[in-house]
Amino acid sequence: MGAPLRIEVTDTLGDDRADWDALVAAQPQPSAFLRSWWVEHAGAGTTALLRCRDGDALVGGFAVEVDRIGRGPASVERVRCVGQGDLAPDHLDVFAAAGRHDDVLDAVLAWLRRPGSRLVDLDGLAADGRLANALRAHEIDRIAAPYATLPSTVDEYVAARPGRVRSTISRTRKRLVRSGATIERVVADDHARALDALAELHDGRWGETSGFLGSWGRFRTAAGVGLERGDVRATEVRDADGTVVATEWDLVTGDRVAFYQAGRSTDHEWRGAGSVLRADIIEAAIADGAHEYDLLRGDEPYKAEWSDGRRMLVRVRFGVGGVGRTVSAGAAMWRRIEPSVRAARSRLRSGVGTTDDGITDDGPAGDGTPSQ
Repeated sequence: MGAPLRIEVTDTLGDDRADWDALVAAQPQPSAFLRSWWVEHAGAGTTALLRCRDGDALVGGFAVEVDRIGRGPASVERVRCVGQGDLAPDHLDVFAAAGRHDDVLDAVLAWLRRPGSRLVDLDGLAADGRLANALRAHEIDRIAAPYATLPSTVDEYVAARPGRVRSTISRTRKRLVRSGATIERVVADDHARALDALAELHDGRWGETSGFLGSWGRFRTAAGVGLERGDVRATEVRDADGTVVATEWDLVTGDRVAFYQAGRSTDHEWRGAGSVLRADIIEAAIADGAHEYDLLRGDEPYKAEWSDGRRMLVRVRFGVGGVGRTVSAGAAMWRRIEPSVRAARSRLRSGVGTTDDGITDDGPAGDGTPSQ
């Protein structure tokens, strides 16, 4: 056996950017959320890009963000996936050059478990990936991610959809043509205007129920870079006057196109516009050589109408060191009692809110346990 790989940890990739992206793209199931445009710009904490080297050669890596939760002596370092939370990254795993996956996995696990105290909380790992399997004992949640394998023509794809979807596409397309509406792909130089349109339409449809807009600034920065590099595509339905009435933003990695975010006018005249837009995006993806349309995490009913398969994603969480293990145990206890606590709060109409697992935005309560 050779010497263990050397890990470098930085917040930007510098001269390694092209090699990093090439390795990510070469994986059997590449994740857009490990591409440089995302990992360098989407994090809320301090970005830690783990670059595994054999000598000077980059042979693999992983990306996380690091912050601290809690207060005073009870505070602890927390390690999460880049963008975890509102921006919901998924399909994540260590990536490596051919024949080096086990070496890279060992190096990343050693870094996560290095001396010190921390809470490791990784959400969105590919359930069948090396990292998720290595940390299976710490799994706390899993969720489906639907996808569609694309045929050679969009007609074949649409024909396999439920009758309601086919009818919506057909009828709405005719109505859009009569109204003078067009479907246009956004060019990189126009990304600022297109992002403004996405924010306005998304807010108009979802308002305060949208967690996505809570992290809008980070997504805006990352998506602008991704669009310029060709890793992000934005496509719009515009009315006869050029006003955007529907938009979809997709992530591109290799021969996979992934639906990430959308917005649509709630005016009755634009009902069904999102379905026509999606059908056109899939047609363009097929023409570009894509073999999969991924709907990413979430098993919402509408996704079943556009997909023919599902993958699973998992969340793992564990503590390292005394404080890390204490916080992890407290969070696990909170998961068990949370439904009862929330029900009691609702009855009392206290208005007190917490984030998932009872950990408040600035971390656990001062005693190092999840807030109650």
